[in-house]
Amino acid sequence: MRKDGLKRHGGFLVLMVALLAIGLLLMAGGCGKGSPAVTETTAASSAGVTSSTTPASAPGTSSTLVTPDTTTASGSTGGATGQVGATVTVSSTNGAYPKENAPDWSQIKSVGAYRSASYGVASLFVNLATDDVTAGSLSEYHGLPKPAPGEGRIKLVLTRTVADVNNPPLVTGKYDFTVSQGEAELTGEAGIVLPGGSTITFAKGADMESEVEITAISDTEVSGTFFVKDKWSEISGTFTAPVK
Repeated sequence: MRKDGLKRHGGFLVLMVALLAIGLLLMAGGCGKGSPAVTETTAASSAGVTSSTTPASAPGTSSTLVTPDTTTASGSTGGATGQVGATVTVSSTNGAYPKENAPDWSQIKSVGAYRSASYGVASLFVNLATDDVTAGSLSEYHGLPKPAPGEGRIKLVLTRTVADVNNPPLVTGKYDFTVSQGEAELTGEAGIVLPGGSTITFAKGADMESEVEITAISDTEVSGTFFVKDKWSEISGTFTAPVK
């Protein structure tokens, strides 16, 4: 009887050990199945973060976000910045124009511009000369000596007329030389100053053409282009001049 009891007790222990081993195997299997789920969750989270950030820069490039500068520089479109000088072309069949010892317009030695302003009107006198003359003010410009033989000057007067404005500023734009002052806001006159001081002026009217423009202007410098023509004479060119 004792031997049968021991056998039954030993069989029970074997059964318990077997069940314990099976339980451990089942737990290990459950842990193995849980790991991929965690990995998938982590991957999904990483993907979400990546989609909401700036892509990585290529090697050698900057990842800094640059904001475009939309600020307009004050005065940058109106100020003349060219080199002082001028180009001039002249042709004329006017009887006063010298047939011999005429000015060499390819050699412009002096360039200047002189401002005048009063109530409702402002003018700029542009002087392009083949002789070496200088003036520090408008009054000195008007007092310049007459060109010597073989010398000459182009005279441009650009005028802005604005009612009820004291000392109006001169502006960029096209100035109409075919009409008289007051008939338009921006008008002008031109002349060819000859040796001895006589001046060929351009007759306003149907036979006159003009394309004169101030392209840039500041308190100290002005740039522009010009073309003026009537039945007898024609002038054209460019200029950048200091303003006095």
